[in-house]
Amino acid sequence: MKNFSRFGIIILATVFILTSCGGDDEKFIEKKENSDTIPVKIKPDISAEVINDIIMSIPSPLEMATMLKDNGQGYDANLLNPSTNIIKYNTNYKIAFNIGVYSADLGYINIYEKTFSAMSYLQNIKKLGDDIHIGQFFDFETLKRLATNTKNYDSLIFISTDNFNKMDAHLRTQNRNELSVLMISGAWLEGVNIACQVAKLKPNKDLTERLGFEKINLDNILVILNAYKNDEYFGKIVTEFEKLKQIYSQITISYTYVEPETKEVNGQLVIVNKSKSTVDITDEQLKQIIDEIARVRNTMIN
Repeated sequence: MKNFSRFGIIILATVFILTSCGGDDEKFIEKKENSDTIPVKIKPDISAEVINDIIMSIPSPLEMATMLKDNGQGYDANLLNPSTNIIKYNTNYKIAFNIGVYSADLGYINIYEKTFSAMSYLQNIKKLGDDIHIGQFFDFETLKRLATNTKNYDSLIFISTDNFNKMDAHLRTQNRNELSVLMISGAWLEGVNIACQVAKLKPNKDLTERLGFEKINLDNILVILNAYKNDEYFGKIVTEFEKLKQIYSQITISYTYVEPETKEVNGQLVIVNKSKSTVDITDEQLKQIIDEIARVRNTMIN
């Protein structure tokens, strides 16, 4: 049994709030290297508040990495997106998506205190961030210094996560929500893929349940991805994520409401949520999820 609120669940019944705007449609451009053509696409009229709420509902991939280590799983560099793949990311969209992927990888690396690997992924995130003009929010020099001292890993993890959140927040405040959506999608996919590969080798009940609950986060991410699906790159992601959703549709998540309790903690009255949720997932469904997550992830990073 798990606390339902732990997984950042939000009600999506009114999530697609379309805002009516007068005048010309707002536009954005995607720049491509070695190309004289700059395609112009139309941004969807979707409430920034709605996008923000959904993005904030997605748990950090660092939480997944921490769970893996706490369960006694060893470090495996083969689970990561190779740092050499950076040369493949030559459009704004690919850059944003793989900032998310590499950030999830960095969280995993940091949890296991792998200094040498951390430096390579720090450099990649900084480089990609500079390419889409958000590198100023990534404190590379401080992170580099912390990564060389094993006593500073708590600070390294905190600052790495904080820097990612600042880049994401800046994109949204600058009305570049499409890049923020891609960063979050990449981080989610990579974090879940790492967990899936661990579950493939060494399954356990807690990890299996956690992967089952990712059905909720996938649904939330698809809401905002679908807002941009008329764009070719977003359309590709939606197509791949929808295939994954078909597998997740077989999984049942049940919610049991229990009236909350109040108790005194350190002299203050707090409310304790007693409601619970359970996930019904079979071994065969887990295998299908592991295989499909890996396929989608490998498609998106190459």
